[in-house]
Amino acid sequence: MMSELSISLATFQSHRHITDDIPRGVKIYERGGVEFEERESNHYWAQVPHKDDTKSVSVRFSRDGRDLECYTCQCTALRNRGVICRHVVAAVLAIQGGVVESKLTLGKIGTASVIVNDSKTAHAVGSGSLNVFATPMMIALMEKAACECLAEGLEAGETSVGTEINVSHTAASPIGAEIIATAIIEYIFGRRLEFTVVASDGEREIGSGKHTRMIVDAEKFMGRIQK
Repeated sequence: MMSELSISLATFQSHRHITDDIPRGVKIYERGGVEFEERESNHYWAQVPHKDDTKSVSVRFSRDGRDLECYTCQCTALRNRGVICRHVVAAVLAIQGGVVESKLTLGKIGTASVIVNDSKTAHAVGSGSLNVFATPMMIALMEKAACECLAEGLEAGETSVGTEINVSHTAASPIGAEIIATAIIEYIFGRRLEFTVVASDGEREIGSGKHTRMIVDAEKFMGRIQK
């Protein structure tokens, strides 16, 4: 059974889309006249007004209702296949009953900082022999920045878990240095969020890369782990 539909504008923006067609799709939805029906589970067909005619749209939602698995429109069937157009936007909004308000937006920034001490060095954590800021500690700080970025946008009972990180550590930082990590939301695919992460000590960048997190229900997640 599919959960309540909640495709945010940020998720539309994260998929390949025609420039300016997301706000145009919102306007079509607001004017009304979109007709739709569920043909199969999670799979809808819609007729979207277009000038003096209509455009046929097919949309399949992910099981959790937060993302789009596939979508086609009559206007992009021959060219730009797999790209979101205004008619797909209007159809999705009509099916789910409006625009979903979300505090998670593309470009949102989170930060975290730490002072390098004896316990955060490569020698202390076993990732090297020198008393410099450890790469695992930099990664942990980047993840913390991403968590801070999500903190205000999660629903009650939700949390996030890291699923992938690919970073480079390009400069060493001594004990006493202040390390600041920044995470920026680049893409939102429903529950999956992708970040650009950067770490610096003062004005110098010491590391950067990409990080992915998944939003989960904390209780259900731990229940599965314990089983």
